[in-house]
Amino acid sequence: MPLLFSKDLNYNIYRDDITLIDPLNTFTGIEKYKLIFWALRFHGRLLFRDISLEVFRIWQPSENVILIRWNLKGVPRVPWEAKGQFQGTSRYKLDRNGKIYEHKVDNLAFNFPQSLRPAASVLDLVTACPTSPNPTFFWGPTDIYSSSWLMLYRAVWETLDGEECMLAKERLLACS
Repeated sequence: MPLLFSKDLNYNIYRDDITLIDPLNTFTGIEKYKLIFWALRFHGRLLFRDISLEVFRIWQPSENVILIRWNLKGVPRVPWEAKGQFQGTSRYKLDRNGKIYEHKVDNLAFNFPQSLRPAASVLDLVTACPTSPNPTFFWGPTDIYSSSWLMLYRAVWETLDGEECMLAKERLLACS
């Protein structure tokens, strides 16, 4: 994956009936899958001066699933200084022969302009009611993902005691 914008994928690991699912579309078939990755490379080179994909973590939560957490960074070809990035996960489902039959792109998170105020505390992050158990933003080394949202939620809950924290606990309950 890190060479996605400079080199074609090895399609021998995919089935001919591979299905790609992203938040807006679903495509089926190896030829469409190849075309999508060709289009990513083509448009990446055409529209960006610099574009790269960084892999944060690869893990296997079950026997037939592989998850990859990644970050895409780019500097567009515009006459002003600009850059952007977004993160997401790719979930690959494998058949009995170890071939990939489904690739789902999910948990996309765009990094917002720096003019927006970041969360002031861990409590602000937890009370934002994340829509999935997967982390949506990268805060540090890859081993940070060894904790789940539930563990983070419990840790924040246990640090809140006293009457002044009742409002915060009510906000946490609203997220659960």
